[in-house]
Amino acid sequence: MAEATDYRVILSEFKGSRLLAELPVSALNYRSILNAPGAASFTVPLAAEPLAGLDWSLISPWRIIAHVQRGSRVLWGGPLLTWSVDLAAEKMTLGCVGLWDYYRRNTINLGYSTGTTPREQTTIARELIQQFADSPSPVAPGRSGYWGSNGPGALTFDPDLTTMARERTYPWFEWKSVGEAVEQLGAVIKGFDFRIDHDWDVDAHVIRNRMRWLYPAGGVDTGIVLEHGTNCTVTSVTSDGDQMCTETGVNGAGEGWGQLKSWWYNGPLETEDGRRIPRLASIATNNSVVRTETLTAQAERMTAVGAFPLIVPEITLHPGGEYSAAELRVGHRIRVRARTTNWPGIDAEYVIQEINTKVAKSGEETNLFLVPVTIFERVDDWVRGELEMAA
Repeated sequence: MAEATDYRVILSEFKGSRLLAELPVSALNYRSILNAPGAASFTVPLAAEPLAGLDWSLISPWRIIAHVQRGSRVLWGGPLLTWSVDLAAEKMTLGCVGLWDYYRRNTINLGYSTGTTPREQTTIARELIQQFADSPSPVAPGRSGYWGSNGPGALTFDPDLTTMARERTYPWFEWKSVGEAVEQLGAVIKGFDFRIDHDWDVDAHVIRNRMRWLYPAGGVDTGIVLEHGTNCTVTSVTSDGDQMCTETGVNGAGEGWGQLKSWWYNGPLETEDGRRIPRLASIATNNSVVRTETLTAQAERMTAVGAFPLIVPEITLHPGGEYSAAELRVGHRIRVRARTTNWPGIDAEYVIQEINTKVAKSGEETNLFLVPVTIFERVDDWVRGELEMAA
């Protein structure tokens, strides 16, 4: 069973990635989320002399990145956001946010456009992120030569994938969030998922933060089977109809009668025997979208996702069991099996959306939060059906 002593928390400079220190921690909690930042917190006993003579000014929000290592694997990384000291207990708590939050906090100051030539969607995403140079810009946003902000010096990228080609334009004066732009770029029909992985670059003596593109959305197959009572505990199974809808509308740029809009309707969900439900509308707004085709892709996706309730298990991995947080990543596809004597149960594939691990003196506990693979299959089936009708 893993304990806090099996983990290392390594601090490095946010700008440049220079290694600074290793923190002795008595407890930690880290959470990875697909297409989102995640978070972490660390409890540091002050009696352990955590910085061993280094300047305490290092412990400052946004100055450092903390990485969580278990064994030889680096499982999480992100900048320090908060710290607090409990004087009575003589301990410090560090609160960190996942590295992706940095890109949510930066804007497309120089502007970006594919022009009239569509480009790979992951190429667009990478170029938006890479606007940030390693040196501060000497000129103001919107002026020729503006470079953007300073990013971590050890961010690398997977090769751009052959995916859907898109057209996108982001005027500099809108100051759109880079993170929001990339998230919206992926969250459409035939979009993509992403996460940031972390590993050692032994030659450079730094921890690399690697941007991973996952395409098509719907999970990377692992062949892993989690079975209740064998290698995990399924604490509950929930059916949720909150996202169900029969009609969807998405608003885009503009106002009033001039605002771009797209609308879709799923008639069979209201009329077919065995699945009839009342009319349920779902409306979303994305003011930065200036193309109706993009709104249509978002409305189609909402309609496909909303065709059935979500049946989702909550899972706790067995401590010291076959699988742990070291083997699993957000975006992995797994199979889950669970049943009782008087309930037929579930046997289905899921995509890991979130991994939450807590480590203390009592041991390690990892919880998984999942999304059914059938969501992505329904989206693909919906697109195929629309293409066949168009033909």
